[in-house]
Amino acid sequence: MNAADLVLALALLLLAGAALLARSVQIGSVLFIAFGLLLALVWVRLGAPDVALAEAAIGAGVAGALLLLAASEFESRRIGSARAAGPRLPWPRPRQARPRWTLGALALACAAVLLLAVLAIEPLAGAATAAVARSLPESEIAHPVTAVLLAFRAYDTLLEIAVLLVAALAVQAAPAPAHRPLPHDPVLARVAAITVPLALLVAVYLLWAGASRSGGAFQAGAVLAGAVLLARFAGLPLDPQSHLTRPPVLALGLAVFILIGLGAGALAGAALGYPTGWVKPLVLAIEAALMLSIAATLVALFGGSKPA
Repeated sequence: MNAADLVLALALLLLAGAALLARSVQIGSVLFIAFGLLLALVWVRLGAPDVALAEAAIGAGVAGALLLLAASEFESRRIGSARAAGPRLPWPRPRQARPRWTLGALALACAAVLLLAVLAIEPLAGAATAAVARSLPESEIAHPVTAVLLAFRAYDTLLEIAVLLVAALAVQAAPAPAHRPLPHDPVLARVAAITVPLALLVAVYLLWAGASRSGGAFQAGAVLAGAVLLARFAGLPLDPQSHLTRPPVLALGLAVFILIGLGAGALAGAALGYPTGWVKPLVLAIEAALMLSIAATLVALFGGSKPA
């Protein structure tokens, strides 16, 4: 570890503490986004560009934007409730002390458990890496991360997509919030007109490159969702909530995954297996469907309930 890595690690700890101890939800959300971006740099330094892309796109970008959206809604509702309650009492109300020390102790306990788990897994890391390297030629997938996600542990990936579908359907089943009209910003519209097509090309590239290098459906879906949301906020002629967040699009990835897993698995002799010579096109078809469903899920999380 050199001096730059040490500074990066210390800055990561300071940002994490500042985000947890922030006085307002908005400041905490901004610090969380900065923490996610710095964590992406840490993953790059650790030689895991796939995880860095996922952290920057989903961990910092999407999750941070959702936190800012939730903080904005919380603040607007709090102000509305305060106005409806009328004038405040002339004397201050008693405030209960927040049990921050209990939360801090719980966080330290969780950190200790995670550290022990990492130390217990570390001796097995070399054996797992060697096993993946030995099985990689048989999978016909060049990139080890894609091979692990869609060949060696396809059941886990399938269940993750099912969890995303349940989350998206739960959001769509919630009562419709009161959407405020977005103000027209000519500068944002001009920037979006240039950025959105480039983002679409980046999403397609990440999808195509996932078989041989860093990328894949999750990263491509996050970029695609960002392009759609940017087009929506800029007022471009695109209605993502009605075109992309329909239940058939949300369920497309899971449905294609199951159909290919059963159909190709019957030919290969194992569930979620792939017949020889058909691995690359089948994996590309699964990842293309997953990209659309992941993007639709992320847009649905921003868009709220089911459109009319």
